[in-house]
Amino acid sequence: MLYTPEHAPRLLTDEQEEQVHGYAMRILEEIGLDVLHHDARKLLEEAGQKVDGDRVYFDRDFVMEQVAKAPHTFMLHARNPDNSVEVGGGTPLWMGVGGPPFLSDLDEGRRGGTLEGHDTIIKLTQASSPLNCVQTGACEPVKMDVHTRHLDMEYSTLRWSDLPYTTYGTSGPKARDGIEMARITHGGELGDRTALMGVVNSVSPLIWDFRMVDAMVAWAESNQATIVTPFLLGGATAAVSVAGGLAQQVAEALSGVAIVQTVRTGAPCLYGSFFQATDMRTGAPALGTPESIFGVFAGAQLARRYGLPFRGGGGLCSSNAVDAQASAESSFMLWATMLAGTDVVLHAAGWLEGGLTASLEKFALDVELLEQLQIHQRGIGFSEEEFAFDALKEVGPGGLWLAAEHTMNHFKEWQYISPLFITQDFTTWSAAGGEEAAARANRRWKQLLESYEDPGIDPDVDAELIAFMERRKSEPPPPDDD
Repeated sequence: MLYTPEHAPRLLTDEQEEQVHGYAMRILEEIGLDVLHHDARKLLEEAGQKVDGDRVYFDRDFVMEQVAKAPHTFMLHARNPDNSVEVGGGTPLWMGVGGPPFLSDLDEGRRGGTLEGHDTIIKLTQASSPLNCVQTGACEPVKMDVHTRHLDMEYSTLRWSDLPYTTYGTSGPKARDGIEMARITHGGELGDRTALMGVVNSVSPLIWDFRMVDAMVAWAESNQATIVTPFLLGGATAAVSVAGGLAQQVAEALSGVAIVQTVRTGAPCLYGSFFQATDMRTGAPALGTPESIFGVFAGAQLARRYGLPFRGGGGLCSSNAVDAQASAESSFMLWATMLAGTDVVLHAAGWLEGGLTASLEKFALDVELLEQLQIHQRGIGFSEEEFAFDALKEVGPGGLWLAAEHTMNHFKEWQYISPLFITQDFTTWSAAGGEEAAARANRRWKQLLESYEDPGIDPDVDAELIAFMERRKSEPPPPDDD
């Protein structure tokens, strides 16, 4: 492979990397973080950390000792063992969008997310060859009960895909529901197997709230993977400067890893980066900007420094439409994501409107970009047949390669033919209706959906999942889940 973590470009010099680390350690020790979870604070205090009310002052040596306990790689077990993957082992995980409350396509326009829409995105992910991981919460079914719809989304992920996945888990109770559904899906106790990844975001700047810490505790106790991702918007939740934001990111991410390792030594953790600018004209996140690219490259480099798998990047954009802005912003982001040697990529396909909308046309366009980027990642072949010396002798000076047997035998193998982008001349294109990319993308996602093959599920497992969901829906929501 051309682009692997060990060969990824280094944005920061050694001196700059040390500066970021040094300021992060000062943040941990001199400013500290508020940890709004009594049991976690108690564990940290018992481990020798200074606690003053909600504030925890993290000793740098303690943090680095805890971070060193997290595995450099770990196996993520899918319900289909053939799809299991070693995270951090050189195979990037790419997945569709997650979290939007809205869904859009050219047929029905922008509307509130639905469970049917969630099912569609999970099926599209399963059917799209560049995507090898699924994200629960592909779009929020907004009219369903907020206390229980995570169960339906988790079921959608488990029923319609057999790929590895990220769970929903925006609180401890929801995380524990996801763990129980993973246990059922895997036919019994998980033991030490890691069957899911969950994402936690610090409340930047410098707060770990109860829900996020409780989810971390749940995943750590069961040896599931925690993607520790500070949600940093330069000028809003972090310093407007990239350097200041990176130092804060390190402090927040490593403090989260330290909490996980204090709960259970060796529990899988990922260093997550979501570092974006804030548009000072509107206060909205500005995605796909130079600052976003710096965040991807620097985040990946820092993750490698700390020996943790890296989550970052994705097909992110701020655009409200599937247009040139969306294409440019997402192309920049995906290119940087691939070059940085990212291990886990959330939101690689379908993200629109700053993450508020899951767009099916955008999903198809992003998959097209990923197909081409993954060809770039594989690089060039140098076999004797690819040098084509004997074929060139046959073609000879002035010959036509288009008619050569060598071309006919190998063009499908060695030349990328896009299912979505076209190369017709203007006259031919106009005569065919002048269809633009968004319209072709509309047809493409429908083709992908038609190609979806149901992986099936064991009837007994299915029945147990449904029974668990029905029981949980009949119970009152936990106090911390209101």
